[in-house]
Amino acid sequence: MPIEPGSDQERLMLGRWIKAGQDLIVGSSALGESYLDPKVVRPPDIAKKSEDYVKYDHEVAVKLPHLKGRFRWDLEKYFRDRYGPYLPKD
Repeated sequence: MPIEPGSDQERLMLGRWIKAGQDLIVGSSALGESYLDPKVVRPPDIAKKSEDYVKYDHEVAVKLPHLKGRFRWDLEKYFRDRYGPYLPKD
């Protein structure tokens, strides 16, 4: 079931998505379109974070369909404009 735009659930989910994709190569794809390139070799800890991010990215796109396909820079601006500069704490 989709999450309502402007809701606290949207703030939490989008904030977690932004945090999860920081410093990951897969974090540069549009929301819902991230994937793991098998040609990229990652250290085990980064590989696990990347796998988790891709899975979460696809979940977020289903829950926030109004944001699907938008890129990180646009979603970070969307987040700041609506919820301020601080990401939620986990």
